Amino acid sequence: MEAVGRLAGGVTHNFNNLITVINGYCDLLLLDPMDEKLVLTQVKEIRKAGERAESLVRQLLVFRRRQIIEPKVFDLNMLLKDMSSMA
Repeated sequence: MEAVGRLAGGVTHNFNNLITVINGYCDLLLLDPMDEKLVLTQVKEIRKAGERAESLVRQLLVFRRRQIIEPKVFDLNMLLKDMSSMA
């Protein structure tokens, strides 16, 4: 279990660095979206995916640190609505 925790820590650190770059470029594109509605929509979806990946990284880090997590209530309908735009 200790080895899995160390592996998760290393993976999440590197993964988080990549997410930071992706989200940074998305933020820059959102400042000047080239006035095309489709490009803006796609960039927003990329941004949402990056935020979901950040959430995954946080969950993996919690596992590595063996911290107690607090369950949160979420709106399943909203989650499914967000995911339907990815199809």
